[in-house]
Amino acid sequence: MGTAFDRDALLEAFDRIGRAAAQAGTKLQIAVYGGSALMLASNFRFATEDVDVSKLEHPLPDWLASVVHEIAQENHWREDWLNDGVSFHLSSLADRAADHLEFGTFPRDATSAGLVVSVPSAEYLLALKLKAFRVLDPVRGETERLDILNLMHVVGISTVDDAIGLLGRYFPMSAASAEKRRFLLKNISREGVADAPKYPR
Repeated sequence: MGTAFDRDALLEAFDRIGRAAAQAGTKLQIAVYGGSALMLASNFRFATEDVDVSKLEHPLPDWLASVVHEIAQENHWREDWLNDGVSFHLSSLADRAADHLEFGTFPRDATSAGLVVSVPSAEYLLALKLKAFRVLDPVRGETERLDILNLMHVVGISTVDDAIGLLGRYFPMSAASAEKRRFLLKNISREGVADAPKYPR
């Protein structure tokens, strides 16, 4: 398990990737999902151990592989801290424009931008969380529970039926067999939810 990192550390890493991309004469565009998206764009998630992004070129271009490795080594992060494993779980019904928001360009200075980062909309991110529904995970369950409840508050969903309806917009098959999710949502503890969750902040 790697060292967890916070928002400032991730932004600095994106600055370095953006600078390296510009020096390589290219511009990388990625969408960031999961806890890292929440850490960047919400006011209720503060740490993560990896960054789930949209599909990357494989093998990684030399310039990207090099800077990602250097960042991992210097910060004691996992070697795969930047990975596209989540791409397998994304919805084919999600629209690149309508269901994503541009978060920012990097580096965050006056030099040429080499990295453009977007995050999913609150609705799409909630649907992804509901599809995975890892609230019983012994390690991440508590964090996942709070992510789901805070996103439900942001989106304005208060009932189990509405939550499953949102899931169905992006993942119809998961919503069609959602008995376990319905049961867990109905009985989920509401403790610890942020007073005024925001996404994006």
